[in-house]
Amino acid sequence: MSRKIALYAGYLFDGEKLSKDVTVLIEGEKVTKVEKGFIEPDGYEFIDKREHFAFPAFVDTHTHSAMTGMRGLADDLPLMEWLNKYIFPVELKLVDRDFINTFFPLALVEMIHSGIGTFADMYFFQDKAALWVKKAGLRAVLAEGVIDFGTPNKKGVEEQLSFVKEFIENFKKDDNVIPAIGPHAPYTCSPDLLKKSWEIAEKYDVPYLIHVSETEDEVEIILKKYGKRPVIHLKDIGVLGPRVVSAHSVHLSDEEMEIFKEKEVGVSHNPQSNMKLASGIAPLKKYIDMGIKVSVGTDGTASNNNLDFIDELRSASLLQKVFTKDPTALPAELTLKIGTKGGAEVLGLRDVGEIKAGFSADIAVLNLSSSNLVPVYNPVSHLIYAASAQNIDTLIVKGKVIMEDFEIKTLDEYAIKEKAKRYSQKIKEVVNEG
Repeated sequence: MSRKIALYAGYLFDGEKLSKDVTVLIEGEKVTKVEKGFIEPDGYEFIDKREHFAFPAFVDTHTHSAMTGMRGLADDLPLMEWLNKYIFPVELKLVDRDFINTFFPLALVEMIHSGIGTFADMYFFQDKAALWVKKAGLRAVLAEGVIDFGTPNKKGVEEQLSFVKEFIENFKKDDNVIPAIGPHAPYTCSPDLLKKSWEIAEKYDVPYLIHVSETEDEVEIILKKYGKRPVIHLKDIGVLGPRVVSAHSVHLSDEEMEIFKEKEVGVSHNPQSNMKLASGIAPLKKYIDMGIKVSVGTDGTASNNNLDFIDELRSASLLQKVFTKDPTALPAELTLKIGTKGGAEVLGLRDVGEIKAGFSADIAVLNLSSSNLVPVYNPVSHLIYAASAQNIDTLIVKGKVIMEDFEIKTLDEYAIKEKAKRYSQKIKEVVNEG
């Protein structure tokens, strides 16, 4: 018999509109009914959140989860120096299955506390990560990263692609994991690798995650090497379409924006990482006005340095106001939609991102009793402009209560944190050696 839950909330945003005093009925993994008022039907487990605000669980469309192990390792550096002198060398020396087994679940703990129900991850040893996703009860698009010079998982390109195919075949029908492929970027992947990755994505009908036009330096590298801008380069080799999740996409020309619209490419905006690495500000409002699919991602914690999705959404909104010199740009409700429905659309998830009958029961709940959220005039405004991850007290994903009253039910948070602390000594030793 499937589990039945009745969630009563003082406020609820269903993905389209805000309502007061609403009960959500859940059977198994799906929402069956959303009704006005207090309802406590027989046979249902009742969750009373009358002093709370319920909304669709967040969808984080770009991160490198296990990089929680490198949080604070190298800060205040430009992207290329940060990658080439610190991140890539440490990854090649340290990242293995034990590393993933230590730091990937640490990221899941942080995501759960942040109200993230679905996320897209681009990293290595995703077969190991997949097992943790299932244990946590979250939903994830897991893209195995591929790159010309080899990854911590597999050195040769053909070995990498072979592993990707095996990973996809093993998890293609999984309930929690959507396997994918993640060619790192046009400047680290040859046209041949990009095309072979695309062929795999097409054959297995999976997402294609890639970094595109993150910095002006990247644009110049591609211009110098191929005589064209990154998006045009990708179009010309035939690797653009609705399955593409383009991370960052900060420096696009008008022509490139039109290509993204035409090809239905989804953009994952990563404002805090872009700010910290001084990569620039993506013209998100312009993308929205043009009809380009947009979403928000946290990026990895080595360049953010947290997975607080509320903080990320606030940055997205405020940056667009500054960038456009328009205080009405990216208002709170639209920002919330981008972080929920927008993310689901970019990842190709048709029954995620809204709270309505027939959709997956993915619901986050904000506790409105904290001092930073009193008094309440507009809970959507509070969520985007006043709250933080510390105010999320309940998370339901696919009808399963993952966290309630701030307590994670599916993972041993204390044990995960203690293991990460012990492992960090090994990372310090490697950094000191280098």
